[in-house]
Amino acid sequence: MLTFAEELVVLLNDEDGAPVPVQEDALACALAGAVLLDLAFAYRIDTDLQTLVVTDRTPTGNPALDRILAKIAARPEAADTRTWIRELSVDEAAAIHEEMLSGLVERGVLARQVEKFPWNLRTPRRPIVNGEAAQGISRRIRAVLHSDGIPDPRDIALIALLDACDLLADVFPAAEIEQCRARIEQLRLMDLIGRELAGAIADIERTIIAALRARSARFRRLLLHLSTIGGLGATAVLLAPRIPASDRFGPSLLQSLWFDELWQQWSGYLLLGFSGAGLLAMLLLKVRPVARLGGGHWWRLAHVGFGLCCALLLFAHTGFRLGANLNAALMTSYLAALTFGALAGISTNGAPQLRSMGIPPKLRSILTRLHRVAFYPLPALVAIHILIVYLY
Repeated sequence: MLTFAEELVVLLNDEDGAPVPVQEDALACALAGAVLLDLAFAYRIDTDLQTLVVTDRTPTGNPALDRILAKIAARPEAADTRTWIRELSVDEAAAIHEEMLSGLVERGVLARQVEKFPWNLRTPRRPIVNGEAAQGISRRIRAVLHSDGIPDPRDIALIALLDACDLLADVFPAAEIEQCRARIEQLRLMDLIGRELAGAIADIERTIIAALRARSARFRRLLLHLSTIGGLGATAVLLAPRIPASDRFGPSLLQSLWFDELWQQWSGYLLLGFSGAGLLAMLLLKVRPVARLGGGHWWRLAHVGFGLCCALLLFAHTGFRLGANLNAALMTSYLAALTFGALAGISTNGAPQLRSMGIPPKLRSILTRLHRVAFYPLPALVAIHILIVYLY
């Protein structure tokens, strides 16, 4: 019988041997939770409100599980489940994944294969040899989700783990998961495992959810701060008076930035490059496999970070000068895109604070739409600006 961690790895490995794209944080927490579930079902650990303790140090026979069991037992001071989920997801997730893969290869469930690409790079792949293993797990979960019967306790725990880490939709169609949502909630309330073990599993599940929410909250705070800084920078470029560049004591850095043709080209192309990178980050966020593989928060952070860099480069390129005619139109459109983008980031990542102030949630969608609308004329205006610079 496969362990929870092994079943998780099999489910997240497609028939061609490539891993199913999932968020790294979710996978790390899922692997950590799966190992703890395995130890709980083996009656090696137990939990309460304060601590996770080892109740039996007898090896399970699985090298990965025994290594984690020894690590928990060797800790001099008691730690709670949240601490162990955090530590295992950060320090051990990659090792657990590799150990489970190696064990599955040794048992013939997966096979190690190396593919050659045209440029002679070698990429290790582990295509599923015994496809029945993955299909059997999928059929078993589907049977539980689409029936009203009493399932096996292990199936309840596996479904709860996948749901807690938001991985069900990566294994099954999202529409099917939504259709079975009531059944999933029903399964999470079932107590078929025994009071002690059920308590441990529920604690592990709650801790995984809390850990993922805590990481999400940290990203939201960082994005909120960066969006605020970017918004202030864009507003400064729009409202601050132009900075004079005096030549009283000869050429200065500001003169080089704003009047030297070479520096103007460099700052202009840097601004164009960072603008394209920010747009690419947001486009990749819309591609589900890519977004989940890298983690949606990281792509949003990249988008906001590039936007902040654009605000700084805009100052270096213009010196708070709006220009005239076409240049004024280009600056106005660019500043509007930056400002509305920053405000959209503030409304998105500061939603709880805004709700407490009575600001309606629909403000986010309005600002996001204005951010996109402000961007639409930019490609044409930038192309015309570059053409005029080189022609005249």
